[in-house]
Amino acid sequence: MSKYTTIADLMTHLQRFAPDTPCVVHLWVADDFEDVAPELTSDEVLATIALADATLDADISLSWYFLRHCADTVLAKREERE
Repeated sequence: MSKYTTIADLMTHLQRFAPDTPCVVHLWVADDFEDVAPELTSDEVLATIALADATLDADISLSWYFLRHCADTVLAKREERE
């Protein structure tokens, strides 16, 4: 699974732009997954974020539904290992 993006990575990326550059952003951080899927472990949250980043389709968006689907995928892998 790909590496997840950190706030530091995002800050570095944003420094390429002037501070008054218009933009739109939808930002989710690890703490948000307490609401999306509270049953995830810390490592599973990171795996879910990496999966969401790797499979994001701009037509679908970073919705609650999409993130829950990613979490369910990670949880299914946990069940396969058990």
